[in-house]
Amino acid sequence: MSASARASSWIFSVERQAFRAEKWICIVSLVAMLVGIAFSVAVRYFNLHLPDTGEIAIFAMAPLTFVGAAMCTYTGTHIAVDIIQQVESQWVRRIGRVITALAMTVFGAVYFWTALEFFQTALSSGERGLDLGTPIAIPTFFFPLGMALVVLHSVAELIRAATHEPSVGEEHP
Repeated sequence: MSASARASSWIFSVERQAFRAEKWICIVSLVAMLVGIAFSVAVRYFNLHLPDTGEIAIFAMAPLTFVGAAMCTYTGTHIAVDIIQQVESQWVRRIGRVITALAMTVFGAVYFWTALEFFQTALSSGERGLDLGTPIAIPTFFFPLGMALVVLHSVAELIRAATHEPSVGEEHP
């Protein structure tokens, strides 16, 4: 096995493991949203003197949004891929995959740096949510994490497209 084949195999392995973690992060986020909102509704309905837990649901939207974006990059379930799949020519599809992967890599990298600065500001400010006092740095952490994962997945897709391998979405219909 060549060095480049070993490297791409390693990247694909890391990518699969990251996707498994992404699924769990999104599952936990959805559960947190459900529980936070349900508890908040019960507190209001029964007029209980407890803090509003809606903050949990609001903060859980960050990992769901940004890590969920990375999941869409991995599975190829975004609009650019839908358009590419409509083209009959394999050569045009491959070029489309390469262009999309390059664009996603640039997008993820640019937003990673922006997000990293945002996270560092939230971390250093010590700012907290009003109801439960949850540090703002917790949800903002998922912005750079999600963008780093987008870069990982788009680089892996670029390798797959360049080496004539099917995308993840084509492997598992």
